[in-house]
Amino acid sequence: MIIGLICALVQAGIPPFVWLVMGSFVSLSITREKAISLYAVDYHYPKHPITNHQSKDFLEFLVLSYKRFFLRFQRLAWEVSGIRQVFRVRRTYVRKMLHMDVSWLESRQSGQMATMLQEHADTIYSGISDNIPMVIFISSYLVVNLYVFLFNGMSDNQVLCDFLVFSFYCQFRFFQWFSKTMEQELMLQNKISNLVNETFSCIRTVISFAAQKQTINKFERLSMESNKLNESRLRSSTVYDSLTQILLTELTFTAALCYGIWRVGDQSAGKLAALAINMLYMCVTSISIGFHINGASTARENAAQLRKILDESPKIERDYGFAGDNPKQCLPAPKYRRQSMKFMGKGALQFCDIHFSYPSRPDVEVLKGVTFSVESGEKIAIVGSSGSGKSTLTALLLRFYDPDSGAILLDGDNLKTLCPDELRGMCSLVSQEPVLFDGTISDNIRYGRLDATQQEINNAARKVGAWQFISSLPEGMQTRVGDRGLQLSGGQKQRVAIARAVIRKPTVMLFDEATSALDNIHEEEVQHAIDLASEGLTTITIAHRLSSVRNCDRIIVLDEGRIVEEGPPDELLGKEGGRFQKLYNDQRIDLLVHQQPLKPNLVSTASLNANSIRRAWNRCSLGSQTQKLGKSYSVLSQDREKLALPVMSKKRSQRLDYKYSSVGRMDIEVDVIPPNLLLIHIIHSTNFKAVWKLIADYREGYSLLGCAIPTTILRAFFYLLICFEVASVLEITIVPPENRTEQIFIVAAVYTALIIIKTMFEALGRLFIALYGSGFCSHMRTTMFRKIMRNGCAYFDEERNSPGRILHRIINDSSTLNKIMEAKLDILIPAIICPVFSFAAAIYINWKMALLCSFQFPAYFIIRIVQIKEGTKRQREMVEEENKAANLATVVLSNMSTIKAYNLQEHFYSIFAQTLEPLAQAMKRQSMISAFIFACQYSFTYILIAITLYFGKVLMLDNEITVFDYMRVVLLTQIGANFFSQLVASVSDLSKARIAAENVVSVLKESATDIDNLSEEGQRPKLEGSITLQNVSFRYPSRPVVPILNKLNLKVEAGQSVALVGPSGSGKSSIISLIQRMYNATDGDVYLDKYNVRSINPAYLRRMVAAVGQEPTLFSFTIKENIAYGMTESEVTMEKIIEAAKIASIHDFIQSLPQGYDTEIGEFGAQLSGGQKQRIAIARAIVRRPVVLLLDEATAALDSTSEKVERTGKTCTCIQIAHRLSSIRSVDKIYVLVNGAIAEEGSHDTLIAKRGIYYEMTQSS
Repeated sequence: MIIGLICALVQAGIPPFVWLVMGSFVSLSITREKAISLYAVDYHYPKHPITNHQSKDFLEFLVLSYKRFFLRFQRLAWEVSGIRQVFRVRRTYVRKMLHMDVSWLESRQSGQMATMLQEHADTIYSGISDNIPMVIFISSYLVVNLYVFLFNGMSDNQVLCDFLVFSFYCQFRFFQWFSKTMEQELMLQNKISNLVNETFSCIRTVISFAAQKQTINKFERLSMESNKLNESRLRSSTVYDSLTQILLTELTFTAALCYGIWRVGDQSAGKLAALAINMLYMCVTSISIGFHINGASTARENAAQLRKILDESPKIERDYGFAGDNPKQCLPAPKYRRQSMKFMGKGALQFCDIHFSYPSRPDVEVLKGVTFSVESGEKIAIVGSSGSGKSTLTALLLRFYDPDSGAILLDGDNLKTLCPDELRGMCSLVSQEPVLFDGTISDNIRYGRLDATQQEINNAARKVGAWQFISSLPEGMQTRVGDRGLQLSGGQKQRVAIARAVIRKPTVMLFDEATSALDNIHEEEVQHAIDLASEGLTTITIAHRLSSVRNCDRIIVLDEGRIVEEGPPDELLGKEGGRFQKLYNDQRIDLLVHQQPLKPNLVSTASLNANSIRRAWNRCSLGSQTQKLGKSYSVLSQDREKLALPVMSKKRSQRLDYKYSSVGRMDIEVDVIPPNLLLIHIIHSTNFKAVWKLIADYREGYSLLGCAIPTTILRAFFYLLICFEVASVLEITIVPPENRTEQIFIVAAVYTALIIIKTMFEALGRLFIALYGSGFCSHMRTTMFRKIMRNGCAYFDEERNSPGRILHRIINDSSTLNKIMEAKLDILIPAIICPVFSFAAAIYINWKMALLCSFQFPAYFIIRIVQIKEGTKRQREMVEEENKAANLATVVLSNMSTIKAYNLQEHFYSIFAQTLEPLAQAMKRQSMISAFIFACQYSFTYILIAITLYFGKVLMLDNEITVFDYMRVVLLTQIGANFFSQLVASVSDLSKARIAAENVVSVLKESATDIDNLSEEGQRPKLEGSITLQNVSFRYPSRPVVPILNKLNLKVEAGQSVALVGPSGSGKSSIISLIQRMYNATDGDVYLDKYNVRSINPAYLRRMVAAVGQEPTLFSFTIKENIAYGMTESEVTMEKIIEAAKIASIHDFIQSLPQGYDTEIGEFGAQLSGGQKQRIAIARAIVRRPVVLLLDEATAALDSTSEKVERTGKTCTCIQIAHRLSSIRSVDKIYVLVNGAIAEEGSHDTLIAKRGIYYEMTQSS
């Protein structure tokens, strides 16, 4: 930065010296013209002064070009400094976010934080690399020019001083208003970014509730508001440009030049012309300094906003500060007693009179005087109704929050005295909504302990029963799980999360409904593995499924934040009328009448065509997952007949494995097209027909373009006329003094008229084109959003279409095009017209001089083409790396709780820093190339001036051209060259625009999936609700080699209640997706009544079918807006919302909140517990009054009382996916799925009597 500062200061002194040398030449030339015209003297002889200056001036300009070449490298110094600082800001920002308290993070949205990082970092980089050096250069340039004016006798330059004062005042007032407008625009941009990020992070919920049009309308409304603000800013900036930058500048130049000519007796004409031209450049630069000051000021404001965040000190987390990138180099003074030493205690816990309210809802007390203790190695369970405070206890134990009062002790030490990192290193958490990261299965398990070997990872997967399904995948442990683990089923995700916890080898194990997404048999297996893994460890289990807490030493029952019961399981079960006994009895399935031996043939494999199903692939064999089935009993009371809970033995598991090993297996051959090759194909086949089509579709902009084109063309011609008029001003110098005043008045009047007309056309042209560019980019952004929203789930399953990448395409790419169009589009037409006509006029005046001066055109062209070629290549590299960094930042900021629970802050920070490194190197390489090209360009300008001076003198000495024609040719070719340079520069700026345009075109050109979610076509029949799946086979498009369903046949009558059960990953959730037409079946048909779902309008179908997933997704709206999501105001009233909330048992809780139904619930519903989110999701489905209700383990996070919501399914067709078999006893029919095929079907009693797979599952319930 110091080198750049010195170069900028030295460089400021070169332009005035250039014009003084030019002025000296013009003075001598005009003197010669006077002598020729007045005295007819022949000045064509070698001794004339013009000849003496010829070699001297030429050498001076060569030296200047040499200096200019090296001084222009100050650009590189500033850019490298900017790159270093902005990447340090990025790293520091992400690290700060990773170490901020959870309460602080919950008050902000991850999309807004990610966008703020991206946009503020870009602005800071522009400020350091461009605006600050330009402010220094221009300020130095103004000081040097004032000195030049005083030194050359222009001390009475009142015109200049008055202009500068007025100019600075105008800039101050304008930028005050400009800053306010930009702040409003930034707020709207943040809202748009949040909407895009949240929409595509929860795209399956958006599709499921047919909320695309509602979301698009909201996006269009925000985009329209942003566009209106932008248009207002453009109109004001156009007026400002016209009055100050153009009108006042050029009129001041005219006044100064005419004033100097009037005083030509006191000063030489050439020197006055040089000073006048220097004054013109001084005025122009004094105007442009305002924009650079504003840019630097904006960068400073953005830096201040980031600094304000970085200055925040976490109250709980360890603060790493700003000292560097290595945590070992920037640890603060010790804040905790146990900060640096490895500390593995015994695990004894005490909760002493805990009172707690979430910071976002301080008026709602969640825990009210909770007191209990846990001995080292003791296993306790915490049960109770949803929202009673169970999960809050784990959050307090992990120190995501501190209690309002009371204390939590670990081995006698208050948690507040322990370093949070060390504390969490002792604990393993498995939450009810497991978070996996986009990576391989192996990577996700290794996040439990980063130094784990592959063998330890494999062993952990075997312990929790995940090895079978992992090994059946084509890539095994190296299978990518997708964003948030979307490539795995709920049960598979849960088992990977449990393996991640087991490999940690903690002192305290925390299971927050850890087996909610597992079927009963797999739950039994995983629970047994958990029991083994947690043996000797302090274990706290939070559960609604009481089968998972039977082996606990003690059970604590919570109700409304208070402990209502506490004791051993057998004691609580024997307590008549007790709360735990009631909860247990509600979940218990009576199997006492089914104590007969198993039938030898559990299922007819012939009926499933098992002989035709090869054993080449096994996705999830039921038997191999159930390795602990047997008749060993865990007794909860002395009444073995009544309360025995069987646990599977290994021998029995092997028998099941043998019997069901062939059920549903299939062998397929699929041609796989790698996604990266598909993307390369799209990019390489990219042309701009889609962009031109987009321009053609933007009909609202036709009138603006129709007005902009003619005004811009006229503006170009007036530039040429002004060049002629400037030379005419100089001709006055040879007019006799007695006639000079009249000539000055005439020339000044003509020049002023030309300036005003040209300014008017320029202002109108700029305004029309800027308005068109703003509107076009807003239209393009909306079109991209709409186009992406048309796609089905298969589109969003691909890695290249992750939420972070889509956010970058819609926001950043459109913003890039908008900035370039706004800045460059208004000069394209003049840049095409002016070079052509200026060159033609110069040829007409003097063809020799014109050809000489036109040498700069191909030189500029070659320089710029090199810049474009290299710039596009580097820009593509930078965009790819930028996408990776942006996506990673979004993922990290969206999953802070999981990252903190496993002490992964520094790991993800390291990944982020490593991701930024290639981007920084690519930017440095690009800066070096750009600096070299700019240095060549500016040094070439002085070489060209030297050449034109030398040969111009030769032509004047040969009387082939006058000095005035020489000035006309030079000015015409110079104005043409300037516009040509701007044209090529605009094309070089398109290196960024081209990459952005390619991303846009790839979105617009890419053929949509076979499901058009915004289609208006399709039938809209009145449906009764019968469902038929006929010979349905299915595999996910993102994993075409992994079969999910195999020629499945299923029939559900209208109004019937059906349950789907089976091992995790057997295809249950896939059936739900096919009924909603989230995907199309690979083979076979899905019917709703007599209509194939492909023939029904997708939005209409999803309005008739409501779904509740096992991991409910809510949005950062109010509770009322979440329940009414996907419905218009005319379709839902407040009474219907309240009615649905009452059915879902959430109304009373909502009413207890200070703002009731208008309460904001935070990003992804972060302000609510799992059960509360589930109930709101159920209310969202009920309020639609669907024909078909789909419940995908919808009550996994609810207590037994909440499960009474299933009675709402009596009025419609209801399909439930359930692992808790107590919730499906009363359904009309149960289908048991294994490996994508139906192994058993029938009512509960029928299947129990059959003594098959379902019976085995109930045995373990």
